[in-house]
This record gives sequence, structure tokens and C-alpha cells, in this order.
Amino acid sequence: MSTSLNFSQRLYSLPGTVASAFLGLLLTSACSQEPQLGQLSPMGGFQTSAMMSPVPGQIIVADVAGNAIPNATVLIGLRENVPFPGNLLKSDANGVVSFPKEWTDSQPVTVEASGFVRTTWMSQSATISANGIVFTPRRKIAPQRLEFKGKTTGYANLTKDKWADVGVVFPALRRDQLATLQVTDLISPEIDSMTILGQTIEIPSNISIPKQDERYYFTVTLEKPIFRTYLKEPRSWKMVATHARFPFEAVVDEMRAGKSFFDVLNYIEFKSSSVADISVSKPTTSRDMSVTDTKFDSALDVAAPKFAAKYTMLAVSVAENSGMLYPTDVKMLTSGQARRLVAPKGVAGFLVGALRETKAPTAGVGADALSAVISSNNVTTNFEFLNLPGVPKIKGSTLVLDPPAATVTTMTAVATYATLNKIDKISAGATQLESKSPVWDVYSSGWATMMDLPDLSVKIAGAHRWEVLFGGAPNGTTVRLAPSMIEGLSHISKSAADL
Repeated sequence: MSTSLNFSQRLYSLPGTVASAFLGLLLTSACSQEPQLGQLSPMGGFQTSAMMSPVPGQIIVADVAGNAIPNATVLIGLRENVPFPGNLLKSDANGVVSFPKEWTDSQPVTVEASGFVRTTWMSQSATISANGIVFTPRRKIAPQRLEFKGKTTGYANLTKDKWADVGVVFPALRRDQLATLQVTDLISPEIDSMTILGQTIEIPSNISIPKQDERYYFTVTLEKPIFRTYLKEPRSWKMVATHARFPFEAVVDEMRAGKSFFDVLNYIEFKSSSVADISVSKPTTSRDMSVTDTKFDSALDVAAPKFAAKYTMLAVSVAENSGMLYPTDVKMLTSGQARRLVAPKGVAGFLVGALRETKAPTAGVGADALSAVISSNNVTTNFEFLNLPGVPKIKGSTLVLDPPAATVTTMTAVATYATLNKIDKISAGATQLESKSPVWDVYSSGWATMMDLPDLSVKIAGAHRWEVLFGGAPNGTTVRLAPSMIEGLSHISKSAADL
């Protein structure tokens, strides 16, 4: 009897496990890997955001769309009145601060404004006064709970075809979102329950399982037709519904033998998706979504380089739709192995390779440690990974960093990006998730070995984590230190440490 119970629990949790783990793997890749190469500007460098034009002698504080941010606090130096009196300034109605004549050397500049994440740019030289500069912090979002729900439709005959089919619904990703992506952006923290043969199974609410009968010694009916996903603000969202499936008997055998999701990942086939613009303004918006508008009918062959046995490479294909991005396949590769991924034919996109420890956890600081390579999907990609960086250390008000060796000859070490996040635990049924709220962004040109942080007299309470990303760009390109920086990077190496 106990054996039968264990079997049932493993069996019926598979659809939810597949969908949520798929998105979790995409996240560990995407959040630092799907960064996209930007469009070449006329000057040949990468223009990585819509930005306000600099004005000589002025600091301009603006958002990523180029809108001025008035009444922003601008601190030049590590604390007020150091290195000179009057170093704490306010932007005017046009987001402008005039360069102080007392600013004569290299100093950190910190911007704080209502509704934006506190942001510091390290080692800013007063010599930029001749050209002016635009500082761009990223917006904070006061999360709301807006529900989008419906059914996924368009599946073919599902009756005992030996494949278990699921639909996954989630918002497409902005390019500048990728460096700060988190699990709850893609996997609903809400839980739906299914009761089958007396067993209650918890599944993330943004999973839709069309009714289907499969057989494993006996007939099993799988059905959870309604998806529910939750969005953080009222606006038009580009939503993605993806059709994934896996061979039922083979995967059940593997799971019963004690294999992890990583061990069965390569069984999963991604067939198609649909993308729709959904206007969300009410507490609940309902609409069914087809999963068949765009077929994944193009093959992308990838090959892993040689690496140590303790690592695994995740390969992710990403498609573009009107400037937004969505994943189309993910596979696991061992050292030297080759795999085939799928993507929509004729659609622009990217290939991402992420190297991480095979036994890395799915949450906590270990989940953030990885190295990634990003390239266009229309070229042959040489996945030449950077080493993973050492864990950052916090000594007083200084972040001590251990960047990777710059071993890739085709790239230049262009940026270090550190983010302090407040960590909140979310219970999604029996599963524990983390929600991250940004508190502080810090940028530095090149790969920094330390960051002396300004004293802003702000007390930090609760669990917090520093995540540090080292970014490399193709030789000869430039990257602006701003939220859209991720668009210009080809290589990323990342680690984290809890406060």
C-alpha cells in the first residue's frame, strides 16, 4: 500500500513538476543569459536604451524611456559634505543638476528618487562635465495582484497517445528585465490542486493540463484545464502560451527510479506557442489562449565545450516577438555533448548557454551562481564560458569581489553590476519560493575587485542578498551602465552572498 501511495504521488505531480521546473531552468538561464545583443548604432557601438541626450556641464536624471526625473537626490562621494561641502544635490523639474565646480576627482555618484531603485555609479570622473551625463535608475513596481485566467486550446488528439501534454502561460520578457528576473515572474506562486485516486496534487496555477487519458499499468486521467497567472501592474501585457509534452511511461519510470527533473529534462519536447496582447486593468481578466499559432519547426544544433564533471550546461533557445522575448526550448548537456533545440522558423532570436553546478540548489545564493554565453540564433555559437566568480564578501560598507579571469579573447570586460535585494519567502503549497525586491543597484566600468558603498544612513532590516554580475561584450562595442546594459552583453558570470 505504501509503495502504491508513493507511486501515485510521483506520477500525478509530474505535469506540474515539468512545467514549473522548465520555467525555473529558463529563469536560471534567462535571468542572466537571455540578455540580448542590441541594435548597432550609426557609431558602431551598442545603443542599449532610449536615452535623453547629455548636455555639457549637466547631470540629467531620467528613466529608461528618457523621461526626466525631477526632485531626485544626487550624492557625489561617499557621504554628505565629503569630498566637498554641498555634494548632496537635487534635480530640478527637468531632471537637471549642474556640475559643482568643487568636483575635481573620481567619485561614486548615487541617485535616489521616489518610485526608483537607489542606484550608484562608481568612479565617475569630473572630466565628464565637458560632455554631460545621463544617469538612469530603474523603476520600482508596487506589485498588485491582477489575475489573468482561461484555458489553453488547440491541442490535437490527446487520448492515450503515450505523451503527457501541458500548457504554460507567462508574460513575455523585456530585454532590460533579464538581468533581474526572478522565479515568480514566470512561475505562479499561487497553487491549484488536483485530486486523483484520493491523492491531492499541487500544481502552479499558470499550468494548464488539457483532459487526457494515459496508461501506466492502468489508465490515468489528467485534467486541469484552467490556468491562472498573476500580473503586477495594470497595462497591456504580451502573454505567451507554450505547449510542452513528454513521453509518459519513460518519464514515470525515471522518476520512480529516483531521478531528478534534470535527469528527465531532455525527454521534454516543446511543440508550439501563441503570443497575444492582453489588456489588464481589472482584478480579473479572462481569455482562452491557443498554444498552436507558432510552430517550433526549425532545428538549432548546439554543442557543449569541455568542462569539469561537476558542471552542467543548459542550452536555451529564445524567440523575439515585437521586441519582447520568450523561450522555445531548453536542454541539458554534459561536457562535449551535442543536442538539438527547436525554435520558430524564420523568427529572430538567441541561443543561450548557461553553465552551473549540477547539484546547485533551486533557491538561495547557490542558485544565482552561473556563467552564460549569449549569441544570435543565426550563427554558429562557440560556447566559451568564463569561470564562475568567487562569492562576494561584505566588509563593513565595502563589497569585496572576485571576478572571473578574462579568458575569452573575443570579448572585453565591460561592466560589474551588483544588486542588493530584499528576500521574502513565499509558500506555494509545499514549495518554498523567493521573492526579491530591489533595494540598491551599483554599476562599475570593467570588472571591479571592490566597491566602496556610500553611507546613506539607511537601516536594512530582514533578509537581504547581494547579487554580483560580471559582464563582457564583443570586442569593439560599448555598453552604457544602465538597466538596459544587459542588451549589449555576450558573456556573463554571476555569484551572490546573503547579508
